[in-house]
Amino acid sequence: MSSCTNEFTDLGPTPILGSNRFRIWSENVSAYFIIDVAMPNPMFSKSGPVPVMFVTDGNICFGAASTLLNSLAMEPDGPPPHCIVGIGYDVSGRGEKAEHLAIRTRDLSPCEDKRFEAMMRRAPAPFTWQDEILAGGATSFLAFVLEELSPWLASRFDLDLTQTTLTGISMGGLFVLNTAFTQPEAFQRYVAISPAIWWADSFLIALEEQTSTKRQNVKMDIFMAVGEFEEAADAHAKMVSNLVKLANQMDSRSISGLRLYHKILKGESHMSVFSPAFSRACRALFAGQNRNESWANL
Repeated sequence: MSSCTNEFTDLGPTPILGSNRFRIWSENVSAYFIIDVAMPNPMFSKSGPVPVMFVTDGNICFGAASTLLNSLAMEPDGPPPHCIVGIGYDVSGRGEKAEHLAIRTRDLSPCEDKRFEAMMRRAPAPFTWQDEILAGGATSFLAFVLEELSPWLASRFDLDLTQTTLTGISMGGLFVLNTAFTQPEAFQRYVAISPAIWWADSFLIALEEQTSTKRQNVKMDIFMAVGEFEEAADAHAKMVSNLVKLANQMDSRSISGLRLYHKILKGESHMSVFSPAFSRACRALFAGQNRNESWANL
């Protein structure tokens, strides 16, 4: 058996190309957040402020979101280059204790769900909720994004905060839709992937009806998607049928200014759906740049 003698140097964790990481304290949440920021490649972006994509669950989703959106922006008819902002949490080691999987629910849930909370407090490690994890912090978390994080980002980067998108998956998708329904003017575009509509006995469906007049004259885009295999994976959550029910309810209204997209992605599960859904959302929500470039012309 031959041994490898190649010289190597351990450079530590793999960075995302063109990104920077920051640790920021939030007065609204009384907690630290890990903020990953990926500015667009100057090769493909015009001078001047760039739109912003906020991505919850940064520990899980920032890498995929930043790579996909900035790759799509390289296409002649792709979406415009963005600044992608991942909002995540401090984790120990390489994340083996999965602290972020518990803490996220504190920030992404708009209210309590006593059944789910009791289940998670009985869950095996590393998924066990400790006593300090309390659901229902979405209002404080949104205040952090709008009142603390956004101004701080604008002070350091050349951003267009009149063109912002909020993206999340699962509990993040719940947060996205709750924000879209209760504060529709907070962002211009909303991407909810596999949203946890089941939370608190599907209160989100009733919330949409209760707040529909608030959105009547607000110009906004909402993209929702779910994987076709998600329904069978959890009979209680009803991931597909809940999304279809909510989408049909929203489609039945004549809300001027709303562009609504909803898709069931074939061959995808809860764990695989983020990237294909995010790619489709970027193509649906953003107008192509129509750059006069083609490899065929080189």
